[in-house]
Amino acid sequence: MDEILAELQRDADAYCNETADVSAWQRAILNRLNDYVALVIQPFKLRVRVLVIQQILPQRIEIRVSGTSVVTVVFAPSEQLAGEVAFLRACALKQLPVPKIIHADITYNFLPVGFVIYNHITGTAVLDVEDATLQRMAARQVGRTLRVMHTLPMPGWGWPTSLQKWEIRDWRSALQRWFRDTDGIAQLQSPAAAPILTRFWQEIIQDDIMVNIEPSCIHGDLQMQHVYVTVHSHVQLEGVVRPGLIVAGDPMFDLAATMRTANSLAFRQGIIEGYTATVPLRPDEVIRIKRLAIVWRIYDLLIDNSVDEHVLLKSISTALDGLSE
Repeated sequence: MDEILAELQRDADAYCNETADVSAWQRAILNRLNDYVALVIQPFKLRVRVLVIQQILPQRIEIRVSGTSVVTVVFAPSEQLAGEVAFLRACALKQLPVPKIIHADITYNFLPVGFVIYNHITGTAVLDVEDATLQRMAARQVGRTLRVMHTLPMPGWGWPTSLQKWEIRDWRSALQRWFRDTDGIAQLQSPAAAPILTRFWQEIIQDDIMVNIEPSCIHGDLQMQHVYVTVHSHVQLEGVVRPGLIVAGDPMFDLAATMRTANSLAFRQGIIEGYTATVPLRPDEVIRIKRLAIVWRIYDLLIDNSVDEHVLLKSISTALDGLSE
């Protein structure tokens, strides 16, 4: 076990040495990764054979632990994990294909970072499936899963605190806070930006469109890399992973997320086919998807550090002008 942990730490040290943009919280975890992993898995007596750094993403570090069973350990800031825990617990009520929580501590009582342990999701990300027909088949299954997921009520909007308290008062506030938490929003503080941003929120999140919406369980950032499948003569959905920060809100937020051009046309078509297999979209839902697709378009620009304020403001204005067409 000591040698396995030492090898994991060597991999973590190599990543820190070779990667320029390691954040402070990531470095704090990676510098003591062997200690932290040993602490969180020790109570489960897994007879560990292999420890692998599975993913290092801006908001999470994932470790695959293989032993008597295979589990995934996720380290992340508690605000991010608080929503994920709420999402996974809600989906468990309907036995949806998401990871099952084995243990979670997001209050920093045990470590200086939140962590969750859940069963490992096998398979391949749909992003790595080349056949468009298989992508579409997988997406249909995801669409049907979303339809069930969106029937699950949530106790509040956006995401909870680390103590699972829901403090965001409405859908508009959840979206605005989500935007403010992006690095790119600092680019939109000039006098020229103020009236465009005001128009953006007034036209996108209109009260008459949102008046009857109640918070539902949503994934909050569904993309092809978040869907895992196994492929044989057919494709089988294994799990939907890595929810976004927003896990409670308008279900159409999820559909708008899947319609982003980063997802293939086959995947986008399959999502809608699966979602509408039993019940078609209502006219007001189509309107909300159109508006929330603009929210996603601007959000993706905000997190692109190569896009300057002029491009951002022009993109917002052009998108809003398109609403009236």
